[in-house]
Amino acid sequence: MSDQQNKQLIEEENKIIQSRTKFIERYYPIIRDAYNKPYDWPDVDPLRGEICLCIMFGLFQAAITLTNHFLESLLKYALIYKHGKNKKQKKEEIEGRATTAFIEKHEEGLKLYGNANLCKTINRACTVGLITKDQKNQLHQFRERLRNAYSHSDKKKIFGDKKIPIQSARLEKGKIVEDEKSEPKIADFPIVQGLIQEIKAQNDAPEYFLYIDKLAREIKEKLFDKIKNIVQEK
Repeated sequence: MSDQQNKQLIEEENKIIQSRTKFIERYYPIIRDAYNKPYDWPDVDPLRGEICLCIMFGLFQAAITLTNHFLESLLKYALIYKHGKNKKQKKEEIEGRATTAFIEKHEEGLKLYGNANLCKTINRACTVGLITKDQKNQLHQFRERLRNAYSHSDKKKIFGDKKIPIQSARLEKGKIVEDEKSEPKIADFPIVQGLIQEIKAQNDAPEYFLYIDKLAREIKEKLFDKIKNIVQEK
């Protein structure tokens, strides 16, 4: 790469960074605690970190779709480990074969939940006490309004019955002629959906992620921290 090309590259990179500054200033304080406080749960910690960066840099649609994945992963891992607790293993079954013993302990849970749909995992997580009934209801709302809507690009679920005021115009004999005003449903008007979805995602992404982040911390405590506390007390 020539000096001129390298200079051009640096200028482009700086321009990108500068364009993200306004988002960092606004959203870093909002997700700061979530970003700086790992779960100490390697199964889901990488997702937490990536979603925080998406929100921090203003990549809100990416944050929503990754939070969808985070939610699905969180519930599956939680159910798999919860199920594995029921499988008792003798000391001699573990010594010298820890990896194999771990796989054996959780293989049944993986078969049960590894490819389960989100509706099932939400309901099951409530049944086994990993989440409350209120949390179950909220997660089902997220499942319809955000997970299904964004993952399947279902504009009716994303925008509902919301409308947008429109004033169209046309060029006639060199003059701009205004047409009648109207208020079509956004879901029926493809040309505006991309921009409006970007704005909507900016409102939805932080709230959605922070809810799932809080839920992950609560589930992790139910799964692992209580066992740790019992051991410490002994």
